[in-house]
Amino acid sequence: MKQSAYLLLDLGNSRIKWRHNPSGRSGVAHSCSELWQQVADLPAGAQILGCAVGAADLQQQIDQLFTQHWQVLPQWLQVTRQALGIVNHYPQLHEQGPDRWAAVLGAHQHYPQQNLLVISAGTAIVIDTLLANGDYLGGSIAPGLGLMKSALHQATARLPHARGTLQAFPQSTLDAIETGCLRAIIGSVEQALSAAIAHGHPIDQVIVFGGDAAYLQPLLHAKAIAMDNLVLDGLAALLAAGDGKLNP
Repeated sequence: MKQSAYLLLDLGNSRIKWRHNPSGRSGVAHSCSELWQQVADLPAGAQILGCAVGAADLQQQIDQLFTQHWQVLPQWLQVTRQALGIVNHYPQLHEQGPDRWAAVLGAHQHYPQQNLLVISAGTAIVIDTLLANGDYLGGSIAPGLGLMKSALHQATARLPHARGTLQAFPQSTLDAIETGCLRAIIGSVEQALSAAIAHGHPIDQVIVFGGDAAYLQPLLHAKAIAMDNLVLDGLAALLAAGDGKLNP
């Protein structure tokens, strides 16, 4: 049976992730031109499904790029009340980033019927809760590790922007900044775990993805695992099921 051809795109705040089927190729780009360099030799005509939270002008550039070269207009995911058996309890769906929705759907594909804490560790730290029964409860958003350190550097006269190490009792400025920022993230995760328990939903699995996932995973809850490309996994599942709302 011939596999359908599609290109999946995840336009984040700092990177563009992509995956192509049936070739199995994938990559990461930092601009529209770099993306085209990576995919130009792929067969034209594949369906394109994307998730966009980055700059609107970048999304428009990608629309123009593939319309010109492949004669295909990308479709972009919109957040919906439900998809793939997941019910979204966000009152105002337009407020929610489609990347959060896609990531939760992707996590559900890997760990169905489990209470999940889904953590996006990129420019922002997003901590979402998905229950085993399919209820997606939402979650918190805070500055990511890099953004925290950048804010300290920019808003103060003498604090440097560099990586230190997590210490029980930091005795250098770099270690003090690193420890403080990491403790803020770890504390947010612990609060989310405690809230789930308090409401009768103990978490079975913690999933962390994004640029800082590998760095943060060993520092988080014992059940935490690092995964790649949850957003693309969610898009692939939606495409396979013919579910979800798309905006051409």
